[in-house]
Amino acid sequence: MSSVPGPVTDYLPHRPPMLLIDRIDDATSQGSDCTATIKPDCPFLQDGRVHPSAMIEFVAQACAIAAGVEDMRAGAPPRLGFIVGCREILFAVDQFSVGDELTIVVRKLIGGDQLAAFSGTVSRGGVVCVTIQMSVVEAELAGTQFATPGGEA
Repeated sequence: MSSVPGPVTDYLPHRPPMLLIDRIDDATSQGSDCTATIKPDCPFLQDGRVHPSAMIEFVAQACAIAAGVEDMRAGAPPRLGFIVGCREILFAVDQFSVGDELTIVVRKLIGGDQLAAFSGTVSRGGVVCVTIQMSVVEAELAGTQFATPGGEA
């Protein structure tokens, strides 16, 4: 992989508290390595804990960064996308806590510009806690595909 300069906000439309990724450690169009820390304002925090299912969004943001790198290298702004499916999810922990530093690694398995599948892991302290395979679609394609008869998505 090759390093990508710039802040996370260059690749994601999210802003705190929904901006979950703190740092891009490495990224290409084929994947990204990112770091995130569970913060006290995390929108998924309940009773001081974050359920591992919240890692679906952390992985989705890392996928968006990989897709955004491809867009930026082509001279275009990053596109919006949607999760269309998750499969083979494995939660090896019961919870995450405020202060946990997470490493999120995603790799593109198949796909192109508009539809892709990624494999992702979330690790804490060097131990893989969550694995996910996720399919994503470009928002514009999803809007066209799922438009109502009046043309509204």
